Amino acid sequence: MQIVTEHGHQVEFNAEKHVYIHNNNYVVGMSTILGKLASPMLENWKIANQVNAIKKEMERHGIPIDKIETIILNAKTNAKKQGDSILNIGSMVHKFCEMWLKGEKFTEPSDPVVKACFDKFKKFWKKHKLKLVESEKILYSERGYCGTLDLVAIDPKGNLWLIDIKTSKGIFINMVHQVHGYKLAYEEQTGKKINKMYIVRLPKDNGDFEARHILYKKEHLKAFLGLLSCHKSELLFNEQKRKLKQTQTKRKR
Repeated sequence: MQIVTEHGHQVEFNAEKHVYIHNNNYVVGMSTILGKLASPMLENWKIANQVNAIKKEMERHGIPIDKIETIILNAKTNAKKQGDSILNIGSMVHKFCEMWLKGEKFTEPSDPVVKACFDKFKKFWKKHKLKLVESEKILYSERGYCGTLDLVAIDPKGNLWLIDIKTSKGIFINMVHQVHGYKLAYEEQTGKKINKMYIVRLPKDNGDFEARHILYKKEHLKAFLGLLSCHKSELLFNEQKRKLKQTQTKRKR
């Protein structure tokens, strides 16, 4: 998908690879920026340590090595399937919400979890008497990041709402940083002011929807921009490391 933003930037979004391209260069997306809150290498190290501890414990109980390896492999495969399933539920919920808001014809979700989340969203929307302004809007900030905003709506008093839909088990600090990043990019791109930010959580269990009003705080925006700076710093470090490796390879020749 290619778009031209309100401030004249051409941005391409590859949904399959989930990457943004601007002027033939990849631009960092929101999820990558927010991922800087946790070091991927540290998290992988923790997981590897846990797996090794489990292996040793099974060995201590006399379970053969080949059987242990099979158990670990099956566990990894099942964990990936479960993760993919959770992500798919979230994507489907977003899709049905968007179709309903746009007045498109569709068949009600057959998956009971997706339907329950979708029904909770409709309940939230009707309660606040909102009207759709934009959905799934691709954003580009000249600060060097992109993102896809779920919804912009307007309430009966004329307030512009920025809405991010979640199907997670809770509302966490990285989500607060996320909507602050969206707000900055949206206002920069459109010239319109966001009056309210909401994270709308649609739990996959029997609980009701949770609509959390996120107050704008400079500290939250600074935190988001700090994570963006961490990403840029990492790119510079990796580039320096790559050049050093090239230099060392040339010297060996």
